Amino acid sequence: MAPVKKVTAEEINAASDIITRLLILGKYSHMKIPVQTILGGLLIPNLVELGEVDPNDPKVAKLLDTYSKAAVKEMLNPEPEVIKQFVGENGDRPIYRRREHTVNKVKRIERELDPCARDILIKWWNTNQRLVPKEDPVCAILTAQINAVNPNIEPLSSMQIAGYFSYLCRLGLKTAEDRARLISKSMSKGSYSIAPKFTPELIQAIQDNWEFERKNEEARVKDHAKINKLIQKGEYRPVAADPLSVSGHTPIVAQF
Repeated sequence: MAPVKKVTAEEINAASDIITRLLILGKYSHMKIPVQTILGGLLIPNLVELGEVDPNDPKVAKLLDTYSKAAVKEMLNPEPEVIKQFVGENGDRPIYRRREHTVNKVKRIERELDPCARDILIKWWNTNQRLVPKEDPVCAILTAQINAVNPNIEPLSSMQIAGYFSYLCRLGLKTAEDRARLISKSMSKGSYSIAPKFTPELIQAIQDNWEFERKNEEARVKDHAKINKLIQKGEYRPVAADPLSVSGHTPIVAQF
């Protein structure tokens, strides 16, 4: 490889003059920041090395500091942005987002809940009167209990059990009149024989959780819109999520 020819102060000044004159043209105004980086991070330091400019001059010193090697490296590789969009009622940690992917889900439900299964779930619900997250161990426990009743038929999944608790929560969001009407209709159809109960405290918990999820969904939509913009700009960088949960909610991988 041939040795690199040493650049003179005259050549640097000429290049600087040409670049500056091009920059003032309106159609190249978008190159202002890259040009400043070239001047402050490349041309000026070389003039300092050649003894053509004084590094102690305030204007020169400012350029050298603003466009130092470390500063330019940080500009080109900024720290990923983690946006704290929503925190749970008792939480002090942000919920993180990740890039959305389109997934063709395979249907795993082989059979519907039968009246006996619903009665088992409603009996547990009436006794405990609390919310049941999908990852709650009780889902697996009740799944095993229900499947043991009829071991010769297709087993239910824990997700189906969690889904039924979600249905009960939706009932809790209804007015007392609408809830009573829907329960009566289901019982008359033989869907279940035990009426679901809802204490005022449980209804409040359901409403609070609904409000939490509503705000979280609004934040999620905004976050993913930002992720899409970052992807289009080529600035999207994944970040490892905090392994701790947020107010009982499983943290999602942060990717901004």
